[in-house]
Amino acid sequence: MGILDKECFGYKDVMHKYRYFFLKELPLYSLIVFVSAKVIKAAYILLHNLLEHEQWPFLLLFRSQDLLGNIEKLTSLLVLAPLFETLFFCVIVYRICSKVKISDCYYIIVSASLFSFFHLLRDGSGWYTLAYTFVGGVVFAYFYNKQKAKYNESVAYIFTSLVHFLANFLILCV
Repeated sequence: MGILDKECFGYKDVMHKYRYFFLKELPLYSLIVFVSAKVIKAAYILLHNLLEHEQWPFLLLFRSQDLLGNIEKLTSLLVLAPLFETLFFCVIVYRICSKVKISDCYYIIVSASLFSFFHLLRDGSGWYTLAYTFVGGVVFAYFYNKQKAKYNESVAYIFTSLVHFLANFLILCV
């Protein structure tokens, strides 16, 4: 058996154990965040078009951002943001809430609120950002809580970071 053989690392065991996550949960929860962001953006454009003289085209929903030329921003949004935001807004907030004996429902609301206010302060782009990041925060906190109960804290952190990565990728690229 070679050192790079898949059996050596337990590749089949890992894929068998977590296949439900990779085949169903990862795409499902990422799509929930993606679709909710697009629906909120469509509602924001519709509201703007109803209230303002200047009309925005609904094609803004599918405007992809030119991030390939900016590798630092791409790395930040697709790698660093999912890792650090999941660590802070899911793992650390969960630990604090569990020490203070806050229920899971309140943990999800607290985590999503902190997540959305962080993005509001960082981006400074208003209620639209607050709305879609709150929904994303709810999905990420719920997913983290669900995976922590099912597996453990480390697996929940990795899986939630992957969902966050895929959601960011979809939102940025579509």
